[in-house]
Amino acid sequence: MPNAIPSTRFLTLGAALAVLLTGCGGSPASHDAADNTAAGRGALLRDSPIRVLSLDVAGVGSQLNKFGTQLLVVAGAPKCGIDFHHVAYNTVGAAGEPTTASAAMLVPTGADPACGGKRPLVLYGHGSSFQRKLNMADITDMTNEGAGRVATPAALYAAQGYIVVAPNYAGYDTSRLSYHPHHIADQQSKDMIDALSAARTALAGLAHPVGENGKLFITGYSEGGYVAMATHRAMQAAGITVTASAPQSGSYAESLDYEALGASGALDDPRAFSLSSKLQLVMQITAWQKAYGNLYASPSEVYSGTYAGTLESLLPTTAVLDTLVADKKFPPYFLSQDMPNYAGLTGAQKTGFGTPAQSLMNAGYLTRVLADIAAHPCPVTSPDAPLACAPANPMRAAWLKNDLRTWAPSAPMLLCGGNGDPEVGFAHARLTQAYFQAHGGAAQLLDVDSPVTANDPYARSKNIFAAIRQAVIDTGDDPTTFDNYHGFMANVACEVAARDFFSRF
Repeated sequence: MPNAIPSTRFLTLGAALAVLLTGCGGSPASHDAADNTAAGRGALLRDSPIRVLSLDVAGVGSQLNKFGTQLLVVAGAPKCGIDFHHVAYNTVGAAGEPTTASAAMLVPTGADPACGGKRPLVLYGHGSSFQRKLNMADITDMTNEGAGRVATPAALYAAQGYIVVAPNYAGYDTSRLSYHPHHIADQQSKDMIDALSAARTALAGLAHPVGENGKLFITGYSEGGYVAMATHRAMQAAGITVTASAPQSGSYAESLDYEALGASGALDDPRAFSLSSKLQLVMQITAWQKAYGNLYASPSEVYSGTYAGTLESLLPTTAVLDTLVADKKFPPYFLSQDMPNYAGLTGAQKTGFGTPAQSLMNAGYLTRVLADIAAHPCPVTSPDAPLACAPANPMRAAWLKNDLRTWAPSAPMLLCGGNGDPEVGFAHARLTQAYFQAHGGAAQLLDVDSPVTANDPYARSKNIFAAIRQAVIDTGDDPTTFDNYHGFMANVACEVAARDFFSRF
C-alpha cells in the first residue's frame, strides 16, 4: 500500500533524531486571490517571494535544537545562517489544469566561505501528509507538519552551505488545488520543476550574494523519494542536467503492492491496513480520477456506505486525523461483509469487516479489480519488462501508468532503504535497480539495515540505523513497526546517506 505519514511521537525519545521524519510547521503565507496563471508554469505569483524568517548561525542552532539536540549531532554544527523564503508559483494539477503551489527556499547566509558565492542546490521532496496547511517555509509553528519536515534539509544542507528548494506540493499550503495529486508522476515532477524555476527567479532577485554553482541534487523520502525519482526522470527527458539524485524509501515500482492485492489471502484480514494506509488510498484514488477521469462516474461506484459523497474532498484536510472516524468523516472498516472471501474466514478475521454502510470500499468494484488482476496478470517483478501487460480495469491502468520503471538514469543515483521496512518494501528499490541495470542505467543500492563491510562508504549510515534501532528497543518499543522502521530508523539513516553521496560530487 502507499507510504504512511511519518509519526510525530518519536520526539518523546531521548534521541530526538526523529525530527528527520516528522513534521510540525507554520501558517501559510497569504497571496492575493487576484493572482492568475496567465504567466505560465513556474512563474512567481505576485508578492513572492516572502522572507518568512532570517536566522544567523547561532539562531539556526537554537531553532534546530528545539527538535532535539541529536539532530545537529547527525547533521554537524551549522556553518551558515539561513533565510527562509516562501515562494508561490504557477503549476498544474493532475489533469493539466492550471493551479498554484508553494515551496520553501532556504538560502545560506553568513561569513563562512561555504555560505556565500556560488552554491550547490538541493531539490527536496517531503513525505506523505494529510495536513492541508503543511508549509515547509515556516520552521517556527509547531502546529504544522512543515516545520519538522524542513528541519531535515535545513540541518543537513542549508546550514552547511547548500541552497534548498522544498516544494509543499499542489494541494497544500496556499495552493488553489482542492486535492493532492499523490503519486501522479507526471504532475509531481512538473510541480518540482516549476518550483525550481520559480525559486531560481526569486533567488536572482535577492540582495545577498548567493547563486547556483551549476550542481543540482534531487532527494526526498517516502513520497518524496518517489517524487525525487519521477523528477529526475522528467528532467533527463527534458535535457535538464542533474548532478546526482538520491531517492529514499519510495514506492517507485508503483504497481508492485497494488498487484499483490490479488494474491491469495491478501485481503483476509483488513485490520492490517492502518488508518493512514486507508487515507492514502483515498487520496490516491482521487488523484487517479482527477488525472484520467475514468475510474468511476460517481464515487459511490468505488466507495460504499454513506461516505462516498465526501471522500473526494476530504484530503488534504484541516480536521484532526485521530478523530475522523469518531466524527463520522471516515468509515471505521476497510472492507465490507459482502466481499466474496468473507464467508470462508475465521471468526477473528471477520471482526475486521463491517457492513457496507460502515466500510470504505465498494465490494463489487474491488472484486472487479481483483478479477482483472487474475485475468490479465502483469510480470511486475521482471527486471526486463515489468509493465508488459494489458489490464482492462482503469484503476489497474492508473497504477501501472505511475510505475517508474520506464527509464534508466544517466546521472549518478543512490537508492536507499531498509530490507525490513514494513511500509515501503525494499523490493521497490531492489527491483527498480534491477530494471535500470537491464536497460543500461546504473544506480547504487544501499540497504541501511545490513552489516558494515570493509571500506564501506556508508558505514556511518548503517551505524546510525543500528544505534537508533537499539535506542528504540531500549525504550521498550518495537523497532519493526511502520512508524519506527519506515518513519524513524530508515529515514534518519537514508537522509545521512544521501548527503554523504552528494558530497562526492
